[in-house]
Amino acid sequence: MSPDKAADEFYRTIEEEFVRRRGAAMLLSPRDWGLIGEWKAAGIPLRVVLQGIHNVFDAFERRALKGRRINSLSYCRQEIVSLNDVYRTLHAVEAGRPAAAGQKDPGNAAVTRHLGRLYRSVRAAMATASEARRDPLVACLARVAAEIKRLRKEIKGGAFDPQGLEDQLLRFDGEVLAEARASLPPQILAHIDAGAGIALGPGALRMTPIARDRTGRIHQARLIRETCSLPRLTLFD
Repeated sequence: MSPDKAADEFYRTIEEEFVRRRGAAMLLSPRDWGLIGEWKAAGIPLRVVLQGIHNVFDAFERRALKGRRINSLSYCRQEIVSLNDVYRTLHAVEAGRPAAAGQKDPGNAAVTRHLGRLYRSVRAAMATASEARRDPLVACLARVAAEIKRLRKEIKGGAFDPQGLEDQLLRFDGEVLAEARASLPPQILAHIDAGAGIALGPGALRMTPIARDRTGRIHQARLIRETCSLPRLTLFD
């Protein structure tokens, strides 16, 4: 892919995802396009931008009044910058690059902030599950919230293993998804499975069976999270 095509893809993907999550068509403003250009120039990976958008919309949808919408990408700016701090930190740690002499590891602060956001999101999901009387899911989320709080405390104390942290978060995410799926009635599960099939679209015919199954499960997980107002427990998608 040429540089120009890659840039176009970066802009187009962000626009499409923002509009999709917003749930209503809109034209991005010149300020929004300029913001995407800033992220591109700063080298922020596309997946970091997309996850930042998802995080912001997930949080907004849990607390916003019905009918309210996010009308600008600038609403997502701080989350994307914070996630990029985490991303850069993880790559620095994995590459064995220490913090400058006399400075605290800058990644600890970024990662603890991210875990703090995950903790608050899990607590919010607990409240939603409690209102829906999904008691086993509430118990699972309470256990995961306690573990995230523990991890955050350990990292603040200087213990930071990036891969180990991600592995633990993904394990928690799998446990929460399994409990959420078990809490849903058959008719809702059938609707989720049908929605995942629709999301695959015609492109499913060109996929290998393994890729089709994996992509279908990703769509199912997304729909379960949306149904149960669950955050995705990971450092990065």
